[in-house]
Amino acid sequence: MTYDNSEDRNAMSFPALLSWAWEETPPVHKNTVNLLIHLFAVPLFVIGNFLLIAGVFGLRLLIAAILCIVVSLTLQRFGHSLEQNPVHPFAGPRDFLRRIYAEQFCNFWRFLFSGQWYASFKGNERNA
Repeated sequence: MTYDNSEDRNAMSFPALLSWAWEETPPVHKNTVNLLIHLFAVPLFVIGNFLLIAGVFGLRLLIAAILCIVVSLTLQRFGHSLEQNPVHPFAGPRDFLRRIYAEQFCNFWRFLFSGQWYASFKGNERNA
């Protein structure tokens, strides 16, 4: 299922958005530094979200959660700035939230465990 840039991603169902985002994942995850950043930053984002849920039990957990999420997104933004192919711009807050959660909880792990992360990493080593 391919969507061009002019289509409104906010109108996509979440499964359609996952499919679109999956097609966009390999081309924007080629830079070695970005790939390594994602190995640390994506789990940090996931931990931050679990801490956010646990944050109902204490302010320290809530602060730790927000810090994890902000650091993760900041690192990933830096990593993506190193890529030759930029990420498609977000079409607004809803698109941002849906795409971030699609990547952090689904597509990054699929990219990692399918071997595509490693293939991108090794491809960069060979080209260096």
